[in-house]
Amino acid sequence: MLEGHVPMQGYLDVLRTPGLRVPLLAMVLGALPIGMLGLGLLLYVHRLTGSLADGGLAAAAFGLGNAAGMTAQGRLIDSYGQAKVLAPVGAACAAWSLLLVAAVPAVGGRGIAVAASAGLGSCIPATTGSMRVLLAELLRGAEVRTAGYAMLAVLFQLALLSGPLATSLLLVSAGPGASVVTGGFLAGGAGALFSMTRASRSWKPARKFVRHDGVRKNAGLAVLLLITAGTGLSAGMVAVAVPAAALSLGNAADSGVLIAMMSAGEITAGLVFGAIPWRRSAARLLLAAVAGSAVAFGLAACAAGSLALLFPSLFLVGLCGGPSAIASSALLDTLASRAALTRSYTVMVGVSLVGGALGNAVGGSITESLGHRQAFMLNACWIAGLWAAGTLFRRALEPAPEAGPASAV
Repeated sequence: MLEGHVPMQGYLDVLRTPGLRVPLLAMVLGALPIGMLGLGLLLYVHRLTGSLADGGLAAAAFGLGNAAGMTAQGRLIDSYGQAKVLAPVGAACAAWSLLLVAAVPAVGGRGIAVAASAGLGSCIPATTGSMRVLLAELLRGAEVRTAGYAMLAVLFQLALLSGPLATSLLLVSAGPGASVVTGGFLAGGAGALFSMTRASRSWKPARKFVRHDGVRKNAGLAVLLLITAGTGLSAGMVAVAVPAAALSLGNAADSGVLIAMMSAGEITAGLVFGAIPWRRSAARLLLAAVAGSAVAFGLAACAAGSLALLFPSLFLVGLCGGPSAIASSALLDTLASRAALTRSYTVMVGVSLVGGALGNAVGGSITESLGHRQAFMLNACWIAGLWAAGTLFRRALEPAPEAGPASAV
């Protein structure tokens, strides 16, 4: 259960925990490039090739690379620790961003842009996953941990909100290539900063590392990953449909503000979620968030002919879907073992990114052929189907209390 007693008290307890403030700052800096690079790469490749579908493919490659990189980092961190992994991966991310912007225009071709985008995505440091593990280790009490997960989600969404806004500013002043390089160097700096904190350097992998247990032996985790992948696909479609709506109804710079409105809704929902008592289980809250998202996307489709109406509609999308990330993170406390918690979290992030990459590719094709309104409507139908599937298998997400933590991925 997600419970609380005094609004905002849990957040204060998290901030008072020794050693967490600097890692939280590094996590925000590491999440900021994700919002920048997804939109920046889409618009950068669109400018080079003149095709929105090509831009969607580059964003999809970035997401797939990010998914593979996160999963690999999760395994490495659970084997060797955080500090030995995050710093070198971050340095590689900065190098990839320079290579992408310097080489792609000179060499030309869609294939080079897609491959370089995948390489850049694979080197985004897993600061969010590492922070999630530190919260589980350092916070005492279910109520404080829930507030910590809510704070993590809120800060992550704040970074995602700031990322598109920063990209929009860079579009006006220096072009999409500058946002790609800036995002790469921010990610590199975040990985270095996080790895230097005392909390990260002190964290040690569990002595017994789980190697053989899989998703097939953990029905609850399999259902959670299914829902996560499905909502990731939805997010990927929206990441293309929103810029398409901006290009159709206004200009490219409006896309960053529209995406930021969704993030603002998610932040608002996250703050409320972590600050007041909740009597429902995390599984029920997750499914409620999915159901609300389906309704909100349907309303967004109805409002997709007006830029002014899209702003509040996308805020509502974020507001309805915001608690899903917090509920998913909380579910890992019962579905994953400590020995593979980083790996389980990064796999969850990874499948979301794979879904997002597929959504980028599908969304680019749908938007280019049918238009952004139809993309929003199809997205609403997809989320409704996902809610139905999650409801059907809800019992798997709620293991008996005496069962304890489940085996990890």
